[in-house]
Amino acid sequence: MFRRDLIHSLPLPAVESPSPIAFEPAASGAAFDARMRQLVRAAVAMAGEQDQRAILTASLHAAQTLLRAQSSSFWAPGERQATCQVAIGRGEGALLGATVPLSLLVGDDAPSLTLSTPILSGQSTVGYLRVARETTSPGDDAATPFDDTEREILVLLAESTASALRSAARLKAADRSDDLKLIQELSREIGSSLDLDRVLQTVVNIAARALTFDLGVLALYEGGKCDVRAMAGSAAVDSGSEEMQDLAFRATWAAGTGEMFYLSDREAPGSDTERIFLQFFDGELEKIDMHSGLYLPLHDEEGVVGILLFEAKRPEFASARERDIAMILANQATVAIRNAKLYSQVPMAEVLGAISAKRTAFFSIPKRKRAIVAGVAVGMLGVITLIRWPLRVMAEAPVFQPTEMTDVRPMVAGTVDRVLVREGMIVSAGDPIAQLRDVEARAARARASAMMQAAAQAATLAASRGDAAQERLQRMLEESARAELALRDEALSTTTLRAPMRGIVLTSRPELKLDARVQAGETFLQLGRTDSLELEFSVDQRDIDRVRIGHEVRLRVEAMPQRTFSGRVIAIGALPVAGDTAVRYPVRAALPNDDGFLKPGMPAHARVLTEPSSVAGRLLRTPMRVLRLLWWRMWSWI
Repeated sequence: MFRRDLIHSLPLPAVESPSPIAFEPAASGAAFDARMRQLVRAAVAMAGEQDQRAILTASLHAAQTLLRAQSSSFWAPGERQATCQVAIGRGEGALLGATVPLSLLVGDDAPSLTLSTPILSGQSTVGYLRVARETTSPGDDAATPFDDTEREILVLLAESTASALRSAARLKAADRSDDLKLIQELSREIGSSLDLDRVLQTVVNIAARALTFDLGVLALYEGGKCDVRAMAGSAAVDSGSEEMQDLAFRATWAAGTGEMFYLSDREAPGSDTERIFLQFFDGELEKIDMHSGLYLPLHDEEGVVGILLFEAKRPEFASARERDIAMILANQATVAIRNAKLYSQVPMAEVLGAISAKRTAFFSIPKRKRAIVAGVAVGMLGVITLIRWPLRVMAEAPVFQPTEMTDVRPMVAGTVDRVLVREGMIVSAGDPIAQLRDVEARAARARASAMMQAAAQAATLAASRGDAAQERLQRMLEESARAELALRDEALSTTTLRAPMRGIVLTSRPELKLDARVQAGETFLQLGRTDSLELEFSVDQRDIDRVRIGHEVRLRVEAMPQRTFSGRVIAIGALPVAGDTAVRYPVRAALPNDDGFLKPGMPAHARVLTEPSSVAGRLLRTPMRVLRLLWWRMWSWI
């Protein structure tokens, strides 16, 4: 029997798989043992990987080597087909992304130059391993079909692959869960305190749980220098020591770059930043036997507030995942430090002192000059409070639309025989637009006309013979034919498409529809009026209460930025614009366009001129809104 225990004895998670296949190895004992050793090494290598693609690539290399195949591939199953996601060997470029029916991968067990087996995880199929041999010349070993031993080897390799994939998935899920807990803990700890020193110490201590390093500090950056304030594993920092001073110099240089960089190996720098850094500090790092480092400047829109620095005595001390976690910790630390520094400041004393100094300086000047200054101040106060002009409200996403627009549709199905208009042509109501092929309709009308004339002649002949019954019959046939002729005339008139209104042809190149088949009710082209346009835009919910019907709208277009167009608001929507993250309400304005310069779809920059407001009103409008909402919320809590 095949020695399946060689694989199942490895410390890998168990995997559900089909029952073993009983057979005697076809290969020689030495070759068989060599294959088993290669299979075990492949299983161990895959078990040490955490990346899914790396596991699959290792599995395919092992399959190609163990089974002496020219190509190997992994196929992801779909509903009815499988798609090749990884391939190595001959023709890998053509295989990647190719699809085949699942039946080709789930075939019989007859000897063949291709061999495939499913990768099972429980009761579900993760994918299929497939190997192939190519015939290179008659009698070539590569043309030998796969035997039962090789089929069982591929099954065992698929089991090991499934086990490695499940282990990688569990490890990845565990890593993400631990990282999330660590980030949540940091947010909770630094959010519960505004004491700057406590925040700094908390950050470096929690960072020590995410990374393994030999030296980790957090330094504040002020006035172009770094002050080391917290060190991992130490409650106090001796800033006067030579080691701390050297560390402060390194931190200052790294913080001045403003960007994170990772020194993976002091012996082999990988970037210009690392090489420049080592030109200055390689001797210091060699003295303390540090070989790698991660330097994370803490900066926001106001500038650099500090740096989070980790150094280790071994190269490559931080993986990509650990660097990502450190970056998240640095971002949270930046916000916490900025809040703590703002809280630690007490500006009221400085403000009151400045006011007192200004008051003393004001009363120290002569009385006449004070009167002049007071007069100027009163005048400026009057200017900013009494002079009023319309407040402009931003129009978001303005779009031009025709004032009126209608579709021209045929009443009957047919083939377009003639197109009588062109794009941009102005047509009047009732003007012909197009003519459908009417050969059959005209023939039917001719038949009805002939029947009516024949019935009339027969009725006249019967009257001349005095046959009253035959005359009545023929008159009835004549009336029936006349009614049918009226219907045929009406049908014939519907083969001509006419403009339902006065407007301009908006459809692009309608002449291309010549000889095309159109259905009844299908849109043939669009007509619209462009001598006046509607501007559709939206207004933020904070400003919509200022917009009224009749307010003036001023706009400019990029095609003629020196000219200002104007219109009037004609409608304000009651429901917000759907799909917008911010709450905005639709507004429509009518604009004259007698010269036809403005076109539908042309981008514009528009403002709505609302009720007049002074400078003071404009400046105080937003703060007063915020204060009123804050006061209302505080009152509701009470």
